[in-house]
Amino acid sequence: MRRRGRGDAAQVIPPASPVDEAVIPANSAALLAAEQVDGRRAPESVLPAEWVAARDKPIPPALGWRMPGAGRAPFAPKLTRWVGSTAQVSGLYPFVLSAGAPDFGVPVGIHQITREPVSLDVGEYLRRGLVTNVGVYLTGEPGTGKSTIGRRLMWGLSLFGVGVMVPADLKGEHRQLVEGLGGTCVTLGRGLHRINLLDPGPLAGVLDQAPPAERARLRQEIQARALALTEGALTISSGRPLDDSERLGLALAYELFGRRRPSDTPTLSDLLVILQEAPEEIRAPLHTADAAEAQRLLRPLLVRLQLILRGPLAGLFEGQSTFSIDPRTPATSLDLSRLVAGADDAAVAIAMLAAWGWASALVDAGQVSGFRRTWVQFFDEFWRVLRAGSGMVEIGDQVGRIGRQKGVQALMASHAFADFQALATEEDRAKAVGIIARCSTAIVAAQPQSELDALSSIMQFSRAESALIRSWAAPPTWSGETQHPGRGRFMLKPRERIGIPVRMLLAASERPYHDTDQAWR
Repeated sequence: MRRRGRGDAAQVIPPASPVDEAVIPANSAALLAAEQVDGRRAPESVLPAEWVAARDKPIPPALGWRMPGAGRAPFAPKLTRWVGSTAQVSGLYPFVLSAGAPDFGVPVGIHQITREPVSLDVGEYLRRGLVTNVGVYLTGEPGTGKSTIGRRLMWGLSLFGVGVMVPADLKGEHRQLVEGLGGTCVTLGRGLHRINLLDPGPLAGVLDQAPPAERARLRQEIQARALALTEGALTISSGRPLDDSERLGLALAYELFGRRRPSDTPTLSDLLVILQEAPEEIRAPLHTADAAEAQRLLRPLLVRLQLILRGPLAGLFEGQSTFSIDPRTPATSLDLSRLVAGADDAAVAIAMLAAWGWASALVDAGQVSGFRRTWVQFFDEFWRVLRAGSGMVEIGDQVGRIGRQKGVQALMASHAFADFQALATEEDRAKAVGIIARCSTAIVAAQPQSELDALSSIMQFSRAESALIRSWAAPPTWSGETQHPGRGRFMLKPRERIGIPVRMLLAASERPYHDTDQAWR
């Protein structure tokens, strides 16, 4: 800053300096400027030490030197936020700086345009008011990296203390990650582990720890969940929902077993025996005159139970469960890959439904025992259970309905939105679309225009966003060593917000966890 007096020469006013710092000589700036102009070197004694050290270096570019350790950054740092009236800030429009990508949560990649790092954690998004729920819908063509970004999120969230859960691993591709996190993997299938549809799972071990009032509520929750799982299994195996008499008979048999053997867990065989006996406790609520009439009324239900116990599903869901899971485990996975290889679609759908119920019980058990934490669940091929039979959308929604109120963020993956529109009835299609529409965030990988048109019913894409997603789905050339153009590219789309195009990069240490083509090597 300069001060001029009438007839006086220009004078440099030095800045105020703390007492313990040396005052820069008044002519230092002038000497340094002159040196830069005509090449003269200023005397060493009149320049600060830091100026002497920097004097022999050329002036760096705006973003620093493009070399390791030189401080170069690919994007400008975020600026301080200022608020003003339209009249005050109108001269700044159009704004040339973006609003910035979220930088809290798990790093999932870099912004494809600004090169900013992008992070994702819908739980943290909820805390900061960016979303209203913690559901995430993940969709894209096969081979574009849906499972990869799912594992990245699970891995990163586990480092924040979030529990990781894969309720139904159909391909066994998440086992390595779960075991690497120190978690528990259970493989279901013939000759391996089996699961009892009526088993309360981890809740059985912590039921006695709950207060008496809470214990009564938990028993009702266990009963409702067990009956929903059994009803879903019977619906899948026979292809039609249960009628009112069958549902009532199933509930009466479950309650009667609990009164007879309160300390034991029932199995499907136990319920079958009670229904065949048709005692007075069963006949009276059904308004039947005798056991013969009750058996005639319940005959379709008896046949359905026999079909699971003796038909193609024999041995998979009969008897007590052969495994248990500690609610404090850092990660867990129910591996259905052996079951998928040797069973029909009905068995896979029933196993997936049972695994969802088990996962829900695991979350509840942790809360009852006082070990409170948040969870992330990865539902791969979410549509398979919903398409297993009429009415499965409602049952699946009841079994797996654990979200914001219980601290669980769900990642629901599917190849295409059309999977949910192919359900048998209009009612099921509407409910399935509703489940996806309630997700506050979508992660969209490469998709054709037809899929984007279908998705537009629940979320809006701008022309630029649609064009970018379509470009990722463009077929590559026939030249060798050419990967899918959309692999590792995603559009992070929170509802009613502008999408963030992300390119995901894998570190060398995590590549072995994401190799799903090992069978072809």
